[in-house]
Amino acid sequence: MAEVRLEPVKEVSPPLLRVVRKGVEERELVINTSKCAACGICEAACPVGAISVAPPSAVVRKGEDPIDVDESKCVLCGICAFVCPYDVIQLLVNGKPMTEAGLPNLPKSVEVDEEECVYCSLCADTCPQEAITVEREVPTPGDLVMGEIEIDEEKCIYCKACEEACPADAITVERPKPSAADPEPEFTIEVDEDKCVYCGVCMRTCPVDAIKVGCMVCYGTTRGEIPAKGEVDGSVDVDPSSCVYCGWCGFVCPVDAIEVIKPYEGTLEVDDEECVGCGLCVEVCPCGALEFEKGGKAGKTKIVAHPETCAYCGACARACPVNAITVVREGVTAMPELPTKAWKKALDRVLGPVEKE
Repeated sequence: MAEVRLEPVKEVSPPLLRVVRKGVEERELVINTSKCAACGICEAACPVGAISVAPPSAVVRKGEDPIDVDESKCVLCGICAFVCPYDVIQLLVNGKPMTEAGLPNLPKSVEVDEEECVYCSLCADTCPQEAITVEREVPTPGDLVMGEIEIDEEKCIYCKACEEACPADAITVERPKPSAADPEPEFTIEVDEDKCVYCGVCMRTCPVDAIKVGCMVCYGTTRGEIPAKGEVDGSVDVDPSSCVYCGWCGFVCPVDAIEVIKPYEGTLEVDDEECVGCGLCVEVCPCGALEFEKGGKAGKTKIVAHPETCAYCGACARACPVNAITVVREGVTAMPELPTKAWKKALDRVLGPVEKE
């Protein structure tokens, strides 16, 4: 029996746009419009002209929807999902990613070598899409220093001066309020030796000399066996639904623990003579690869480009009102095996200089 293919149906439930075709083989195109940069790559690649992408300027300044699909034209081939640099578009075949159905996708990834990672969080702080989460566990002071502290409670007047002065918050003084029912409540003072660094501040603060501190390993003073060096442990999580593969995380990593594979290779240039400093490119760039000169502002300073963290999507070049930005997609980082010549032709259409919107 011949396979029955029903007409595609478009469903819009912001921020998701879906085109669904039922049948023996079910295909579903899912577009996350909130992540779309309106770069126009999918529109250029579509072999049947089913995709329309709004000008980036209209998206960021007027709130227009970035992308639409004409379901009467769409054949759900998956080429748009293949070329999208940000994984905004997904094609599902019988509910599974298109790669499981034998269709290719441009390789793109962020890999963190946790053997090398020191969990400094610089990648998370720098990520323009807040796609990285770092959790870190550091050694307690008690694991790194050695010493002794003794409090003479016969002398202690529980004044709380040591508690207030302690830089490590290691001292707790409990001083219940006296009352008629309990005119002499029990006062207590405790030292958390997991926090204490044996610095001696409490001893020098105490007005009645009730505290004695001896340091064996602390602040450059060493007497006796030195504790083992503490290890920083943690985890790094990269959210693929937010990541734009810009490369900032790898660029700032101080120990080269992050490898970013971008989908495209290319160039980014800004013509300082033509640039009017309007800032539209800064607004549309999802990668943080364009910025005003340090201390500058819109209309008064030029734009600085950082090609190392550009994904070469070309949204900036499409948006620039004076054609001051040149983005050239020179190729793909890794070429997968393409199923037909139509896919090769589609890829060829998105390579080369990016045209203005």
